[in-house]
Amino acid sequence: MLAVPSQETVPNAVVTSAVEQPKKLNAEVVTTLSTAFLKRLGHKGSLKPKRVALEGEIYTVEIETKRFTAVVRIDAGAREIKEYDVQPKSEENAFSFSPKLILTVLIISASINAVLYFVFKALGV
Repeated sequence: MLAVPSQETVPNAVVTSAVEQPKKLNAEVVTTLSTAFLKRLGHKGSLKPKRVALEGEIYTVEIETKRFTAVVRIDAGAREIKEYDVQPKSEENAFSFSPKLILTVLIISASINAVLYFVFKALGV
């Protein structure tokens, strides 16, 4: 018996690629890219995104920590970081008092007041 090769054709076959199409950039995606980038640079601590803006094809992301403010610019078309800038925060809040500091000062002053009261009472003053 002779083998006859079969030439079947599949009508309207759809060819799909196994490569995923990249998700369109939005504020959430660029914020995640920016914070991950800053962590890779060594900025550990908490990164708090403050603002995301789209100007033309460039996303601008502002991120704050206790000590610095970072601005990261991402090209929406190329999906890559074009520029970043890390600046120390301005010293406007240099004289702000935290609740922990106020409580510590109150405890120390109350302790000194109590010690002085008993010392002066013992001396008869």
